[in-house]
Amino acid sequence: MDAFIVSAECVCGGDHWSTFFFNRSGGDVMRGMALTQWQAGLIVGLVCVFGNEPSRADSPSKKAIDFARDVFPVLQQHCIECHGPDLQEGQLRLDARALVRRGGINGKLFTPGKSDGSLLLQRLTSDDAGDRMPLEADPLDAKQIEVLRRWIDEGANWPDGIGSAATELEKHWAYIKPVRAALPTVSDPNWPQNPIDFYVLQRLDREGLQPAPAAQKERLLRRIYLDLIGLPPSPDQIDEFLADESPTAYEHVVDRLLASPQFGAKWARSWLDVARYADTNGYQADQFRSVWPYRDWVVAAMNADMQFDQFTIEQIAGDLLPNATVDQRIATGFHRLTTCNVEAGVDPEENRVNQIVDRVNTTGTVWLGTSIECGQCHSHKYDPISQRDYYGLFAYFNNTPLEVEGDGVTYNFVGAKMDLPLNDEQQQQRESLQTKVDELTSQLAERTKQLAARQTDWEKSLTAQLDQQPEWHPLAIDRFESAGGATHELLDDGSVLVGGKTPAEDDYTISATSQWTGITGFKIEALTDPSLPGSGPGRQNAERPNFVLQEFSVTLQPCDDEPESEPQPVSLHSARADYSHPQYKVADAIDGDPTTGWAIHSEFFKPHWATFLTSEPLGFDCGTRFNFELRQHHGAGRTIGRIKLWAMTGSPGDDAIPAAVVEVLRLPADKRSKKQQRELTDYHVGLDAETKQLREALAAAKKELASVEPETTLVMVEQSEPRETHLLKRGNFLTPGDTTPPGTPAALHPLPSDARSDRLGLARWLADSENPLTPRVMVNRWWSEIFGRGIVATVEDFGSQGDPPTHPELLDWLACEFRDNDWSMKHTLRLIVTSATYQQSSRVAPEAWQHDPENRLLARGPRFRLPAELVRDNALAVAGLVMTQQGGPPIYPPQPDGVWRHVGRNEPKYLTSTGTNRFRRGLYVVWRRSAPYPSFTNFDAPDRASCAIKRPVTNTPLQALTLLNDPVYIEIAAGLADRILRESPSSDTDARLRFAFRLATSREPKEPELEHLRQVIEQELARFRANPASAKTLLEGVASDGLDQAELAAWTYLA
Repeated sequence: MDAFIVSAECVCGGDHWSTFFFNRSGGDVMRGMALTQWQAGLIVGLVCVFGNEPSRADSPSKKAIDFARDVFPVLQQHCIECHGPDLQEGQLRLDARALVRRGGINGKLFTPGKSDGSLLLQRLTSDDAGDRMPLEADPLDAKQIEVLRRWIDEGANWPDGIGSAATELEKHWAYIKPVRAALPTVSDPNWPQNPIDFYVLQRLDREGLQPAPAAQKERLLRRIYLDLIGLPPSPDQIDEFLADESPTAYEHVVDRLLASPQFGAKWARSWLDVARYADTNGYQADQFRSVWPYRDWVVAAMNADMQFDQFTIEQIAGDLLPNATVDQRIATGFHRLTTCNVEAGVDPEENRVNQIVDRVNTTGTVWLGTSIECGQCHSHKYDPISQRDYYGLFAYFNNTPLEVEGDGVTYNFVGAKMDLPLNDEQQQQRESLQTKVDELTSQLAERTKQLAARQTDWEKSLTAQLDQQPEWHPLAIDRFESAGGATHELLDDGSVLVGGKTPAEDDYTISATSQWTGITGFKIEALTDPSLPGSGPGRQNAERPNFVLQEFSVTLQPCDDEPESEPQPVSLHSARADYSHPQYKVADAIDGDPTTGWAIHSEFFKPHWATFLTSEPLGFDCGTRFNFELRQHHGAGRTIGRIKLWAMTGSPGDDAIPAAVVEVLRLPADKRSKKQQRELTDYHVGLDAETKQLREALAAAKKELASVEPETTLVMVEQSEPRETHLLKRGNFLTPGDTTPPGTPAALHPLPSDARSDRLGLARWLADSENPLTPRVMVNRWWSEIFGRGIVATVEDFGSQGDPPTHPELLDWLACEFRDNDWSMKHTLRLIVTSATYQQSSRVAPEAWQHDPENRLLARGPRFRLPAELVRDNALAVAGLVMTQQGGPPIYPPQPDGVWRHVGRNEPKYLTSTGTNRFRRGLYVVWRRSAPYPSFTNFDAPDRASCAIKRPVTNTPLQALTLLNDPVYIEIAAGLADRILRESPSSDTDARLRFAFRLATSREPKEPELEHLRQVIEQELARFRANPASAKTLLEGVASDGLDQAELAAWTYLA
């Protein structure tokens, strides 16, 4: 019996296991003998080792040798270095058929069909180290020698052509320009709806299979919605489609979806995978850079159905087009999405070369469907890409600048970027702010003129006060509040001693009364006290009792019996202190900037004082209440421990006036220089409260105006002087070899004679109608997106090691149709989704399952899991939460605190998006390479550090746990529950279940499904009514206005 083991499983709960066998001929699974657990384990272990060994009938030893796959790699790896185009030891070349058959100085190597006695095998198997080939290298192994022996015995078949490139190219289907084959004759000419179906049905006829019936209308509608826009149809859209009996109803839906803005949002996702789109540089630091305008360009281009040849040219070389537009330059962000290493010690040139290597490899994979990265170090072992070909492509991208700079310890990203035009909202904001700046500037100039007219009188008054001395009066503090929760004690000397807890930050509010009028300034004393850390005056710690007073402000109001009036702000100026830290000066305490302040580091353990003058005398005849605000937000407990406040009356004297001003005032007016007079005028103007307010308002307006900056995006640029390209030996940038001009692989279609030798020339070559690969690669990739599998299963590899097409004529017909219809993506997709092949039911007939379980032959419709982004999008849509707004910076869905704590550098923090913005489609979720959005990672999304053509598909417990525990999906479940309770046409439980089931699946539930859901909701409703606290916990943070909490919790659980 020709059979193999499928599984071994315990069938009795004990130690005995049963082994199952499956007949290779396709028969049923059969139960084998009962085994003990160790016997079953031994058999399964042997299967793991030998289970994949083919039967003798299938042994490759009976298959003909394939020269390109089996023989030429051996020659290339072991022989051609010494016997190739560059070196011919013994006058022997092994890289072309005629030269191999001619032999070398020692004669012919072999006679085709007769390996016995061949010189080639003698030299390869000789025991004499001086005679055995290859010299001074490891000998060929027995398997390789056997391959060569069989190749000779089978006639030494070598495809036509001279030279290794021509040899490799010969007869490989992907490198031949596609042509349209005539539509084949099929068994049922009524089944096809367009040419695609003829090719599919021809293959099914050949295999003896029948196509599946047409899918049910609601299932087909859901399928086409998900495939074209990535969102499910609403119940109303389903009903409308079911009611439309016209023969063109389906085509109308297809056309409407192709025209939807959501088409681009869905189809851009897979392109961003191949473009390795991410919002960060990658590597350990993984810093952010602005590239989202490129993502928006892709969406817009796909919605506009930009011709794919133009789509190609703009991304590869949009900046080199004549009169390149902003959008065309944005498109070049495709090749700015490489990773960039800014870690300490990085070599900038190595970093640049690594990026070019990535650009070359990505270009080959995306447009040529060929893994050309081997060529970085050596000629490709299987495909016609020589190392010289590789560096010819490399040369197109080699005219780029460095993207990091630094001092050997720290490096920064300095890649070329472009300012984008302001959007309408930004333009309006800038114009409004500019008007405000102009108005304030005019008002300030007018106020300056008014003060200039008073300058002489002010100088006389101030000069008269120079020799006067002020009087200081202690203020009676009657109220003290600490925003941070500290306690306080009023001491006998009128000071306040702060105690209790030491918050990291604090605001003090102090009120004091005074009967004095003509108050012209205030003094704050920061005193020491034994109860303070290190005696103070700050509360930071005993070793460093520092404080930072960031803002000191005062308001006043009269002390009378009238209803309490609104406190009026006091304008302060001319701050002085006995000591200030050089970077934290006392003037910073009244500058209005919360990031600056007055500090006394490192003059600790002693009292300090600061004075502030008022712009005009203060005080009411009935008495005055002063309210002092002390903002201390520097952190680490840097707050004042003991405070005493004073008020000053009379002239401050010259001690309160800057020495430079005093010096100028004591000079006669006609003896002052222009500079001195200007300094005096500036001081006068600076004392004016109205001027100060105008200046502050003007500074704030200018700062806000400057903040309205254009967005930036990374773009490609060319250096003015071309950089010489060298073939890098073994791919090492430190060992350059021969110079290499720009060029394309010799095995593919040639460059036009007038082609440019820059990226624009390469881009036009890639999108040339003569290119055999680009149209095939693209239609195959889109086919894979629709059917879950490409006509060529290895969508990333069309080379000799890739899978051959299952329907070669269909692939070529689609490639020609795509190319000849203006390279239209939407035209191609419309053909695919309107085919009878696509519209089949996805149910699998038993004979189709046995013959073709992977649906390679397309005997049924597509059936596969949604990609990560669409899992989220569909959940949001079902809950009625999805926001379809497009464009703009990335969003940050809810995630646990500290999700990026151990990733890259400390900044930026993960700041969860607020409002409905967090419900935008998955395309707009932030993509950090070192920590992609966990929900997407669990559903197989790549990190996008490199080009990803095809995502793996896995089934793991993490996926179920994500849907149960991710904060986003909990919120979505609550949203669906809310929608069920508010929008269901009836409050009846069954009606609600039908409504919810149809929202989620686009179909009506079957009775067993309904019964199961009914049991769950009744059980959970009873549980939450019996335990309201559980309902409250589940719904924490969920808006539930007007809804029964237990009911909402039960439906949330069900959702």
